[in-house]
Order: sequence, then C-alpha cells, then structure tokens
Amino acid sequence: MCRLALALVIGLALVAPAVADEAAEIVRDADRFRRPGDSFVWKITITSEEGKKAPSVDGFEVYVKGSGRSFVRFVAPPRNVGRSLLALGRDLWIYLPDAGKPVRIPFSQRLVGQVANGDIARADYAGDYDVTLTGEESVGGITCHVLDLKAKTKDVTYAAVKYWVSKDGRRPVKAEFYAGTGTLLKTGTFANFKEVAGHVLVTRLTLVDAIRKDRTSTLDYGDIAIRDVPEKYFDKNFMKSAD
Repeated sequence: MCRLALALVIGLALVAPAVADEAAEIVRDADRFRRPGDSFVWKITITSEEGKKAPSVDGFEVYVKGSGRSFVRFVAPPRNVGRSLLALGRDLWIYLPDAGKPVRIPFSQRLVGQVANGDIARADYAGDYDVTLTGEESVGGITCHVLDLKAKTKDVTYAAVKYWVSKDGRRPVKAEFYAGTGTLLKTGTFANFKEVAGHVLVTRLTLVDAIRKDRTSTLDYGDIAIRDVPEKYFDKNFMKSAD
C-alpha cells in the first residue's frame, strides 16, 4: 500500500509540470497569430460604437521590435495626430503635444472605446501571465482548450484572462478579460485569419463591454511591413520629435 501511494505521488509530481508546460506552450503558439515577426510595422483601425451614436474611427501605426518594445503613433482623427505611446517591457508612456513631455501611464488605462492601451501596445500573453489549462469547450463549433491566465505582476493590461484557443492549430478564438476584483470587463473574439507576408494572422479583434453589450470596439489590423525598425523609435526623446 505504501509503495502504491508513493508511486501515485511520484506520478502526480511528474504530470503537473507537464500539464503546466503544455498550457504555456498553447498560449505561446496562440501569440504567434497576433504578431508576424520580431520587427514590423502594422496599421490598426479601431471602430467604436455605442448605442445609436455615430461610430468613431481611430487610426494607429504600431512599430514593434522584439517581445517587449513598441511605439504607437496616433494617425487619425486629425485632432489626435502628434500623440504617441511607447512601451518598453512593462513600462508605458504617452506623449501629448500639449503636455510637452512623456508621462507614464498604465497598460490597463482606456485608450478608446473598449480598447485599453495594452491591447495595441503589448500583446505578450505568454510573457505576462501564468497559465493553467482547465479543460475543453466548443466555441462556435470549434473545439477549444480553455485556459486561465493570471497576471504575473500588476503592470499588465488585465489581472486575469479566460482564454479559448482552438485545439486544431492553436488559434486564439475568444477571451474574457477581468479586473483585479474578479469583475468581468469585456469579451473579445478573434476573427478574419489571413495569410499576411507569409504568416497566418488574426486581423480582427472585437471587444464587447460586459455590461453594455451595445458598446463595442473592433480592431482591424491592416497593412503590415516586416522590416527592421530603427532603435530611435524606442527612445522617449523620439516621441516629441515624431510630433
């Protein structure tokens, strides 16, 4: 009996790390559908709607290099031109021409509509969250892994994410985003997978407010250029010169 108990303990000790490794690998694979390479420039259009109000449209150019550096230029509407965001690891700054210098802000702060700063300035779920594989569910006829993501630090966009990733191909399908209190903030769906510059990428993310279902923001990922982004883009001093 003692030997059997010992064998069970050893077996469980070996299985747990394997399951944790698989969960982390699933999220890493899903992250690849949200970035085409190590260095690139992507144009993003965000269309936000609320009830019967006229939709608002905002445009951005996102310059990315490595897993933790991005520079976001505001390009539309005209009143926002000159603004920019700079993400270096888990630090984020915004530059407003009227302020005259970059100011540090949280990734969780609202950018526009249902979109947080971190939704376009940082997309590293594998690096930002501890992951647990909790089961399987079908979403829209797609069999998915279900994963619980818990923030490693407070300096990320969401405290927790419930994440559905397809078993076939490990594509992101759906996500629920939570505050530190456990409150559901919004739900996201990933769609319009296309081959872009030799990579299959998700080109649309729709975010829906958890309380007001008529409040939505759709991120459309458009033209992309895979190229080396100069180091100057990731210097706070460049934010002002790019005005």
